[in-house]
Amino acid sequence: MKGTYVRLFAGASFVALAGAAHAQTTIPAAQATGTVSQTSDQAASDPTNDQDIIVTGVRASLRSAQAIKRNSDQIVDSISAQDIGKLPDVNTTEALQRVTGVQIQRRYGEGATDFDHRTSPAITVRGLTQVQNFLDGRAVYSASGGRAFDLEAIPPELLSGVDVYKNAPANIIEGGVGGAVNLRTRRPFDSDKQVVSLTARGNYYDRVDKPGYSVSGLYSNRFDTGIGEIGFLVNAVYSKSQYRQDGILANQQQPIPAGSVTGAPANAKAPLGFQVYDDLGDRRRLGIASALQWQATDNLLLTGQYQYTKYWFNRRGAYYYSVNGGTQSRPLPSATFTFNDEGYATSGALQNQLFETGRFDQELWSQSQNFTLGADWSPTDRAKIHFDAQYLKSYYNADRNGNVLSLFTAAGQTEANAPNQEIVDFDLRGSRPRWDVRNKALLTDPSKYATTFIADSLQRNDADQLALSYDLEYDLEGGFLKKLRGGARYSDNSIDLRGTWNGVCLYQTGPDGSCSAPAGTPFIPLTQNPQLAMPGPSKNFFDGNSVTGGLLYPAFPQANGVWAQTKALYAIFGAKTKDAFTPGDLNSQNEKTYTAWGIADYAFEAGGVRFDGGAGVRLVKTKVVSSGTLFNSDGTISPLSIDKSYTRALPSFNVRARFTDEIQMRFAYSKGLARPNFDQLSTNLTLNNPNQVSPITGRPSANSGNPRLNPIESDNYDLTAEWYFAPTGSLTAGLFYKKVDGFLASGVVVQNFQGRAYDVNTVLNSGNGTVKGAEIGYQQFFDFLPGLLSGFGIQANYTYVDSNVSNPFATAGSNIPTQVPLEKLSKHNYNLIGLYEKGPLTARLAYNWRSSYLDQTTGAGANGIPQYAKPYASLDASISVNVTDHVAVSADAVNLTNRMNVTYIGTAAQPLQYQLNDRRFGLSLRATY
Repeated sequence: MKGTYVRLFAGASFVALAGAAHAQTTIPAAQATGTVSQTSDQAASDPTNDQDIIVTGVRASLRSAQAIKRNSDQIVDSISAQDIGKLPDVNTTEALQRVTGVQIQRRYGEGATDFDHRTSPAITVRGLTQVQNFLDGRAVYSASGGRAFDLEAIPPELLSGVDVYKNAPANIIEGGVGGAVNLRTRRPFDSDKQVVSLTARGNYYDRVDKPGYSVSGLYSNRFDTGIGEIGFLVNAVYSKSQYRQDGILANQQQPIPAGSVTGAPANAKAPLGFQVYDDLGDRRRLGIASALQWQATDNLLLTGQYQYTKYWFNRRGAYYYSVNGGTQSRPLPSATFTFNDEGYATSGALQNQLFETGRFDQELWSQSQNFTLGADWSPTDRAKIHFDAQYLKSYYNADRNGNVLSLFTAAGQTEANAPNQEIVDFDLRGSRPRWDVRNKALLTDPSKYATTFIADSLQRNDADQLALSYDLEYDLEGGFLKKLRGGARYSDNSIDLRGTWNGVCLYQTGPDGSCSAPAGTPFIPLTQNPQLAMPGPSKNFFDGNSVTGGLLYPAFPQANGVWAQTKALYAIFGAKTKDAFTPGDLNSQNEKTYTAWGIADYAFEAGGVRFDGGAGVRLVKTKVVSSGTLFNSDGTISPLSIDKSYTRALPSFNVRARFTDEIQMRFAYSKGLARPNFDQLSTNLTLNNPNQVSPITGRPSANSGNPRLNPIESDNYDLTAEWYFAPTGSLTAGLFYKKVDGFLASGVVVQNFQGRAYDVNTVLNSGNGTVKGAEIGYQQFFDFLPGLLSGFGIQANYTYVDSNVSNPFATAGSNIPTQVPLEKLSKHNYNLIGLYEKGPLTARLAYNWRSSYLDQTTGAGANGIPQYAKPYASLDASISVNVTDHVAVSADAVNLTNRMNVTYIGTAAQPLQYQLNDRRFGLSLRATY
């Protein structure tokens, strides 16, 4: 039987024909511009394999991914759908953590970004967040205001694979200096027969103590008709997950008053106070991927695709926090303290502690629709042409609110005159931090609280993209040059950003949006509206060791949805929400790109070594029109529109040396660019009072986004060595270096308006840096072992990344470092995965570890000192049994070790935040026919 049939399961399973009989342009390198290049089937073909051997399961997925890496004309790492389906990864972001050189962020119990920083991607490739996203090789982005696609919204069951490109050549769409991530969906011609698959999955989340579930289905078939062969596929997924995230924070440690603690070291410091946050919510995902293919003639293939994703995220964030400020801590003199070697307190007691509690609910719903049509035509045996059209439409909506209760009773109170002050005992020395108040009844007594502040926020973003590309390639006969490739692309991107923020202080004299009541003005007692409080924290919060007597969180009136709750809350106090967008809430951009590219592929032999590769260039012209509003100091406004255009040449070169059929090396160079986020290109400009000037510059100030920003640019160098000693066995290593110019940071620029020079506070291209490192990866099944032992295998990879960039927050004479590493980048990262596959049984144990990293260059409340995260690890496991040829049962678990995330300020001796997330347990049933 000719061909290798690969059965891949990823929630909804499918069968892919890995042969040349139905070869098509599905490799992402081709689809990135619609280029007719090496097909996915051709890339995955392994000349050392026996084509008559049928291989299924994990081995097949590893063989396919290895063959793509081995035979690709560029540096790429891949995951097949089997990997994603077999791993207990609830979203696509988590699947990517297994790739060498990729690191992910975790928020709310999953691989995800912080809700309030949605324009910051959840993944980094070699330390850089500026990563281009593709869906079936076509550029995609969400309407959040950033450049990234919302990967966490993509159900992994929709995907046939994921590819990570680390040094993109000229035929890859520009937009990432870190690399490119391509999500591949399925097509009907991937299989030579009908495929029907159904999956049901249940999950349990232990900290929130709630279940979740997902259901998915796939149907694919192909038919011979009088007008040619036609294939149809539809794949649909719906899932719901829960989460709870427990957090404890120690405010920055400050010097203690001299002599206040007996036996304290000379450099003794103690926290200003403590906090807890109690985060819980749910996510829902709906995904649909459909495709229609028509082999109209032997040399003409038409492919139409439609992908739809919708994502809902509901969050209840409740916080209980001290509001002590100043530059001195408040130790209780009679308490016993312990200190670490650097003088930071590890246990003790604090006096005069003042508390507030806030709750901020958030409801997000976003949607993306991607319509595409591609045509592959081979007019001759040597010429291939591809035309591609894409229309992407998305929205990003969010409702948010806030409600604050306080143990203050009137405006302007401090520790000198505020009632309800408390003593806090704390101990940070054990496996879990602890803090508690001595008078536990205070925190649960409604008569002590006042309602002081409420807030509301709306976000309504829309984006759409039209992209057209035309690409061709021509095979040459003999000689040094083997193939010429080239093409052109046009894209038209429009995005409308709309967002409000509105807050109201609550006094007995009435609601005040300016929060300017005189000191002593009484707040509104909670006893007037007792329904606006709820008991907390959550059951067994942080394993039951802190705030053991309970506390009160704010509550909202019962209503259908966050915005309805917000309206009802405001109505109680006679305040008004901000229901309409005003000019300052709006910003629109239109961006057009014009691209032409060309690559010459070559091959030759020298000294018994076979060389091949390609050299090319990508020419890109970008035109941006940003529309906003000018706000004058006298209260008048006027429309403001700014144009920006730039042209860049992005050369690339790569060469592969094949010493034997198993051993090869590569060198690659490319120049890349990443455009600023759309929200950073905001045109809104506010001119402050021209008569209030800086004593240093003598100029008045203004505030604005910066539509004149240039793209971030990079020069990328890669060198790899690769040994493929078996169909699923390889040892690969690589060195890389990136020089990046134009990182964005806050700054001041002098601009003239109305005949006067202003100091404009804005965002600038002011940072440069370097990223360098090494990668090594190994995988193998131990087929040489006897009997059942031959089912064991291993995957392992390690990445070392060193970065160095200028710190925009450093000032002369301060202790803030002038050079820092990139944010979210661990210097060391590794994956160790044990595999077993024999007969009907498949099992996997996956351990992911990353070293400490810079979390924020300037942390909140840390006075500009960088904030770091301690090393983190996750242990995940899965097991699957094929009950019959058509039915499989799987179980998996995530975060088995219940690992605690820890961040710190400047030094690990000064911890800042401790965080615990759910462990996740799943059970699924798959049926495939």
